[in-house]
Amino acid sequence: MSDSIKRWIEERYGSRRGFILTLWYRLLGRLGRYRQYQDVDWNEVERLVFICKGNICRSAYAEAVARTLGVEAVSCGLDTIESAPANSAAIAAAQRTGIDLRQHRTTPVMYLILRKTDLLVAMEPWQTGFLEKHLFRSHQYTLLGLWASPPSPYIQDPYGTTSAYFDRCFSYIHDAVSQLAKITQ
Repeated sequence: MSDSIKRWIEERYGSRRGFILTLWYRLLGRLGRYRQYQDVDWNEVERLVFICKGNICRSAYAEAVARTLGVEAVSCGLDTIESAPANSAAIAAAQRTGIDLRQHRTTPVMYLILRKTDLLVAMEPWQTGFLEKHLFRSHQYTLLGLWASPPSPYIQDPYGTTSAYFDRCFSYIHDAVSQLAKITQ
């Protein structure tokens, strides 16, 4: 693989794995696999709960963006510890967009008190599947990337990637959260 192609993939998708998974999940999305995650009863939504793996990059940033747009929001992680700070690269990328993540602290999903009126917003399809299987109360679910342009059911984790991908990822998240904010208000 040439250096220019490798650099293009890293800047746009974070990694080769991110590139392949993005294409795969977009194909599944075009085939209708994730349509149910767009069927949200917006009259029942009072709060957005952003969920990712570690709650140190994607969901933390999505929560902060939602709050700046006047939307009630929280975030949590499926595989995280309590009260860890946001990733330093995420803090820097967020600062470049005018968002401050320095005060963010992680919340494991099992520590979060979920409400019936929460919309659980995941970054990757496996995350919604995990939640649907393990939560005892039924909730509404969606995938954040389905609300961005172009829609994508998968948002690659920027952890450990380049600052260029962090910027691209956070721009994509900002776009999707802005669309959700318009719908919820």
